[in-house]
Amino acid sequence: MRYSWINIKANIKNLLLLFLVVLSVIVAVLAVNTFRYTKAIEQDAIASVNAEIVLTDVDAVKRLAKAISFPTIYDPNIPKNIQAFHDLDAYLEANFPLTFNTMEVEVVSELSYLIKWQGTDNSLRPMALLSHKDVVSVDPASEADWAYPPFSGTVADGYIWGRGALDNKSGVLGLLEAAEYLLQKGFQPARTIYFAFGHDEEIGGSEGAAKIAELLAQRNVELEFVLDEGGYLITEGMPGADGPIAIIGNSEKGSLNLKLTTHDAGGHSSQPPTLTAAGRLARAVHRLQSNQFPTHFDHMAKFFQGMGDSTPFMQRMVFANAWLFERYAEHILPSEPFLWAGMRTTIAPTMLQSGIKSNVLPLTAEAVINFRIYPGETSAGVKARVIDIIDDEQVLVQSMVFHEPSPVSSTDSFAFQQLSKSIRQLFPDKDLLILPYLVVGGTDARHYNKVSIDSYRFIGLAITSDEISGFHGTNERIAVESYLNAIKIYIQFIKNSSVKSAP
Repeated sequence: MRYSWINIKANIKNLLLLFLVVLSVIVAVLAVNTFRYTKAIEQDAIASVNAEIVLTDVDAVKRLAKAISFPTIYDPNIPKNIQAFHDLDAYLEANFPLTFNTMEVEVVSELSYLIKWQGTDNSLRPMALLSHKDVVSVDPASEADWAYPPFSGTVADGYIWGRGALDNKSGVLGLLEAAEYLLQKGFQPARTIYFAFGHDEEIGGSEGAAKIAELLAQRNVELEFVLDEGGYLITEGMPGADGPIAIIGNSEKGSLNLKLTTHDAGGHSSQPPTLTAAGRLARAVHRLQSNQFPTHFDHMAKFFQGMGDSTPFMQRMVFANAWLFERYAEHILPSEPFLWAGMRTTIAPTMLQSGIKSNVLPLTAEAVINFRIYPGETSAGVKARVIDIIDDEQVLVQSMVFHEPSPVSSTDSFAFQQLSKSIRQLFPDKDLLILPYLVVGGTDARHYNKVSIDSYRFIGLAITSDEISGFHGTNERIAVESYLNAIKIYIQFIKNSSVKSAP
């Protein structure tokens, strides 16, 4: 017995030592990965060109302000203001004469523009710069809360105010300002440039961007890249950042609406069945929200890697060691919508409808669930998972509108590098970080996937976290200085990207 007990104690000691060795190795690996979790950013060789680009500031600001005054709302739920689009077009053509008189201008679907600036080297694949003319409507109940009327185009307090200032007439006017400036300077691109301005981006772009992309495909045009809205210069309010951050969208989540429907016999509420139509629907929605989609670290990990030491140590450790923590992310990371939207397919019940009276059992209950699909997953896969989770044959699941996630564009590409260079030339802050990120909303860029090698989303507006709330919200505005800087970034990007061949 004594010999056996000694052996047992020795084995326990050996196991304990082995455990401590393994634990030490794991801790060492975690620490090394965390401290190495940074990405060097070259910036010393980038010279500022801000002083070299001289704009007629007052005129550029006035032109955007006037463009905002045209209520170009294209919404199936309210009467379309077609005349506002025609008035805006007439204004643009009158105020950017070199662009509209020297380039090939084509009207698509009556209200969208495809403008071609012919390059001198046909061996280079063209590039396309995108924006959209339509804006979202303004809730009448919120108009009293606006500092200035939403379609006044007021310039005050250092800002340009109004619907479309951020989303996205600053893109349309900014690109036209850049083109007009370069034409005035006698600039001629080697690479052909397309300017594509849709008119229905806010409702999916099916008649604007999609039709333009179809035309390009029919003409066998293969684009080197497209650049759309979707990324910005965040100057303050970004958690964990020591300085400004330029976020460039290099992919875009897909979107799927599923309608859940269940039926019941109805009757008086005093004699309800165990599960009414409304209750069955509520159970289905609860099951969905209780079973979130898998977590993926790849996009968000690259984002935080670019932030380097600015990211809190524990957060860096989690993303630097995805092999260990990814499956436990929900128990480790904070419940921040921004964070989780970038790491998985999201589930958002947005519309619920059932019943006509409090004492009448509903015959039907319906819900619309919006899913934003993570790259690598598909709408068909999402629907199949939803049916499996709900696990109720009496709940009908129907697909409504959807589009698949966009491909992930490289951060080593010619376009990304030239865009990064252009941003640094116009925003030479030593603490500036330029980071790729996953766009969780929808843009027109997704329609060009079949005709473009890469797609990116960025407009050079410098905005604060407070100003971000203006997107589709009250008091939409951009700082005058921010808008002028965005024009300059467009100018420099056109110069940098249209005269060289991609590797």
